[in-house]
Amino acid sequence: MGYSELQVTSNFSFLRGASHPHELIDRAAEFGYKKIAITDRNTLAGIVRAHAAAREKEISIIPACRLDLLDGPSLLAYPTDRESYGRLSALLTLGNMRAEKGSCHISREDVYAHSSGIIFTVVMPDQLNRRFEFENDFISAVSEYREAFGDQLYLSATRSYMGNDDKLIFQISQLSARFNTPVVATGDVHYHDPSRRELQDVLTCVREKCTIKEAGFRLHQNAERYMKPEEEMKRLFRKYPSAIKNTLIISEACNFSLDELKYVYPEEINKSGRSPLEELEHLTWNGAHAFYGEVIPEKVVRMVHHEMEFVKRWIMPTISFLWRISCAKPVAAVFCARDVVLRPIPRSVSAWA
Repeated sequence: MGYSELQVTSNFSFLRGASHPHELIDRAAEFGYKKIAITDRNTLAGIVRAHAAAREKEISIIPACRLDLLDGPSLLAYPTDRESYGRLSALLTLGNMRAEKGSCHISREDVYAHSSGIIFTVVMPDQLNRRFEFENDFISAVSEYREAFGDQLYLSATRSYMGNDDKLIFQISQLSARFNTPVVATGDVHYHDPSRRELQDVLTCVREKCTIKEAGFRLHQNAERYMKPEEEMKRLFRKYPSAIKNTLIISEACNFSLDELKYVYPEEINKSGRSPLEELEHLTWNGAHAFYGEVIPEKVVRMVHHEMEFVKRWIMPTISFLWRISCAKPVAAVFCARDVVLRPIPRSVSAWA
């Protein structure tokens, strides 16, 4: 049985991750991982460079992210196909439009409205209360998530060597049984190698606007948030083998790749009711009459017919090229077999002859 790391923070989580995406991918490939998820906070920015690095290795990535909500526990979001990736992108766009640069304001209701096809994992608290239990507010939120997401929901479990790991994971397993929600193991990776812990501490101080001496508990307590080999993760979760198995279930369900994305030309909007090609032809003839007057030279007429036939035959009907005719600077469409460009109409008619 293998393992997939499903919680990886790169340096695209500003002032949090201490490793570049390609460093994380290289280390994962070195350890023999087949697939990992890049889960930067409220952004998909890190997945592009991770995808480019993964192309050179025998490894693939899950384009994902961590959603830090305004009114609920954070979620790791894993789109399973192209459509769900689009919904996740739309959700992040919505949150970014509401906030200043560097912030993203997302609520539970926003996530529910964009959740179709996305697998979610609840990011668990790293502390229990004095009774060694989760707070009631957190339990209520998990209950609501379970009702909203159904079988799309998992609970994360991480061994961070903070002294309460066994108690914490036991309570997670109890919550799992209560809501019939599987537990999935994660490493909460912030850097590819333990030596980056010092850099990560410095980034934390910059983010929190304090010195190392003042940082205190705002720093991670140890250097355990590095990417670990599969065998080490299996050892850490040897009492909960299903948590390791569930990483593979999630990774196998997420089949979307950035290679599937293609440029889609937006549908043209015009008031005439014509199709894009009809509008192109209409504007072309209007431009020709505006330049030549009522009578267009026969050679130009033949050229326009020839080029319009080429466009109709070889260029996709949904792609249109609208040429704006300006009195101050007339513009003509000049076509060739390889591309289409706009250029100012020459003032000499002989240039068309």
